[in-house]
This record gives sequence, structure tokens and C-alpha cells, in this order.
Amino acid sequence: MKILLSAVNSGYIHTALAVRALSAYVCSDSVSFMEFTINERVSDVVRSIYEYGADTVIFSCYIWNIEFVIKTASIIKKIAPDTVIVFGGPEVSYDSVMYMEKYPFVDAIIRGEGEETLKEIIEKGLDVSGVTYRNENGSIVKNESRMPVCDLDTLPFPYSEQEIEENKDKLFYYESSRGCPFSCSYCLSSTVRNVRFKSIDIVKRELALFAKHGARVVKLTDRTFNADRKRAAELIEFLASLECRTQFHFEIAADLINERILEAFRNAPEDRFLLEIGVQSTNDRTIAAIDRKTDFKRIAEAVKALKESVHMHLDLIAGLPYEDYDSFVKSFNDTMALKPDVLQLGFLKLLRGTKMRDESDLHGYIYSDTPPYEVLGNDYISYDELIHLKDIEYIVERYYNDSVFRNSLEYMSRFYTSPYDMYDNIAEYFKKKGYFALGISQSKLYSILAEFVPDERFKDYLKLDYFINTHNPSTPVWAL
Repeated sequence: MKILLSAVNSGYIHTALAVRALSAYVCSDSVSFMEFTINERVSDVVRSIYEYGADTVIFSCYIWNIEFVIKTASIIKKIAPDTVIVFGGPEVSYDSVMYMEKYPFVDAIIRGEGEETLKEIIEKGLDVSGVTYRNENGSIVKNESRMPVCDLDTLPFPYSEQEIEENKDKLFYYESSRGCPFSCSYCLSSTVRNVRFKSIDIVKRELALFAKHGARVVKLTDRTFNADRKRAAELIEFLASLECRTQFHFEIAADLINERILEAFRNAPEDRFLLEIGVQSTNDRTIAAIDRKTDFKRIAEAVKALKESVHMHLDLIAGLPYEDYDSFVKSFNDTMALKPDVLQLGFLKLLRGTKMRDESDLHGYIYSDTPPYEVLGNDYISYDELIHLKDIEYIVERYYNDSVFRNSLEYMSRFYTSPYDMYDNIAEYFKKKGYFALGISQSKLYSILAEFVPDERFKDYLKLDYFINTHNPSTPVWAL
């Protein structure tokens, strides 16, 4: 059996962890992998897979690539009907029968963690635990589920040192644990509660390989990196001690940061760590409704304590239960008051397999039937309000998160009662002028602010930002 593992990434800079983990685990000459991106032409991807000549093609499926994968797989089945098409990944694991009924070209779906399942498929065929497949009569058979991998130390390092060296400017994904200690109702990680950790000495050795070969960014996929605070502190101290240029990206629970972790971050080299912190909402009723256990006061204290030490991204989600428009504005202002390096404003997606999707009727949710299943409204917030928040997201992303307008925005904020009011006013101006419909360069963003605030002192701050952050030797018209 000649098996090809196919990954469709969201961009060229990413590396696919799933196909590498599977390939490394089975360690078979019959298994190889290829990577593509959703920005490529489907016809080009089809040709590459077809010319490889695999007996079985396995696709890794997520909400952001599933439509691309479906188009690709359907064509492969037409031009090579004997090729066995297998799907796997979080998008298809929870409704495997539905997917196979809807798409007859799919021969099997691997559900859940795939390492042990793939190894058995190679040895015994598709009729094994953790697989939904079509039998010879065309009937769909859903075998019993497979338990998650218990001992993560049995999972080999998914990258070769040569590969890291050759791709050091890409983003590498790495996992030191699986599962999540929390049960957030909108998150797929809540379906796998038992947290399993790879031995810390192995993690140190493997992460040091990225540093040794000059990897630019390593993003850990651990759902809550500091679920075990003692272990997290030791790893942070170790990574801070490395002589390297690598930045390590963690998702952490800020309200679980203790003094030892704070001290480890404070003693780290500049830009060694990037932290992603999920605030999601500052409405206590909303937090309780999504089964999330967070303390915003403690989050705020941790963020303030780390402000000068690490780069931080804070996340909010629009469309959560009991979070109406005014409540979201408050969550926005509360979070922006902490002055994060980046404010990521996301929109709720009702993912297959989550409690929130199963209970969507309780809050009157309407959402897209196709991936990414984004919420269009509920009993608390309307579609009109959500699309206005999309405009706010755009303005925050282009002006605040880009970090090249910091002096200008700081000065402008003096004339508004809250951060939201300021970004709301800019968004209204963009809408009035029709700028949302245009592709806007960074240079144009400067000139728009110059016309939006006809104040000479403000233009001084805008000039300061412009000449610090751009390499254009000419003076723009608005700055003359």
C-alpha cells in the first residue's frame, strides 16, 4: 500500500504538524506526505497528488480547508477511481457518517487522534477502531472509537534537523501536551478532557533542536500551556536560557500565572516569548454560560505585570451567550484598557462536536451551514450589530494591531471617552467614504487618518509614526 498524507495549509509560512506526526509515528517507506496551501489552484494540487500515484490519499481536514479538500478529493476520485480517499481531522471526526453519506467519493474517515489508527490501517485495512468506512456492499460502518494516545513519549519528534534548517523562516508547530483541563462549550478541546503531557526532558531536548537550527517561530499547540504551573515555569526558564533567535508562542491561562512564571518571563530575552491569552468576554454571566473558568481581575493583574517583558495577544469573541452589543463594547474597552500588543477580535463559530452547537437552540443561534459555521446572530446580538463589529475588527487590525500608529492613536484617544468610541468613529468614516470596499495600502492608511483628524498637532504625531515605521524617503502630501 502506497499512502500519501496530504496537508492543505492556510499559508505558505505554515508547516503541517498532523501529517508529520503521522508519518513519523508509522515510520514506513510506504507513507509519505505533501503540503499545499488554500491559495494554490485546485487543479495544480490534483495534478501533484495524481502524479505521485498513491493507492490511498489521506487528507487532514479543518474548518478553513475542508471546502478545498472536498473539491480536490472529488476530482482525484474521478480521474483515479481506484484511489482510496480517506479524511481525518477535527472537522470530520464528529459527523463522520454524515460526511460519508454526503460525499460518496470518501471511502473512510479516521476519527480522533490518528497515529495508532493509521498504523493499524497499514497492517489490517480500514476495518479497525477509530475508523468509519464503506464496506464492499457500499454500506457505511462506524467502528468503535479509539482511546487517545496515553503515553505521549511514544510519539517521535515530527521534524528532521535538516528540515528545520531548510525551513527555519517558516512557522513550526509543536505539541508538548494533548487535551485541556477546561470545558469551554465552544471549543473542541473540551471534548478531550484528560490532559496528557510529554516528559519534560524530552520536550526540552526537542524544543532545543528548533533553537539550535535557528527556527524563527515555534508555536506550541498545547491548549493551556500552564495547566501544570510547575512544569510550565521550568520550561519557560529553560527556553529563556537558550542562546538563539527563536520565538516561542504559547496559549496560556493568564489567571493561572504564578510568581515563578512571572519571574521566568521577566528574566527572558526580549522577543523570546509571545503569549496568547483568551479573555473572550468580561461579562460574568457570559463566562459562566460557556463553562469557562476565568477571573478577569487576575488576568488584568498578570497582563500588567508582564507588559514590559513579553509580547501579548488578547482574544475576544463576539456572539457569545448573554453578550449583547453593549456588553461586548464593555468587554472591548475592559480589554483594550490593558494595552495588549494585539487585540484579536474573533467571531463565534459553532463547531461540530461542541456543546454550544448541540445547545444552539437555547440561545436562538443562527449560523452558517457551511464551514467555518460562523454565528450570524442570536437572542442577544443581531446580524447588523455583528457586521458592524466586523468593521471594528478591520480598523483595529489595520491601525492598532499593526503597531505603526501607536503615537497617533495615543494622542487621538485623548478626545474620546473610550477606546471603542474612537475605533467606532474611524469605522464610520471608512464606511462613509467607501474605504472598506477598497484595497488600502499602509501609506493610504496614514493619509486617511490625516484627513479624518484635521488637527496640526495630531499630524505631528502621525508624521512621527510615519517616519519611524516606513522606509519611504519622500514626504507624503498630507505631511508637507
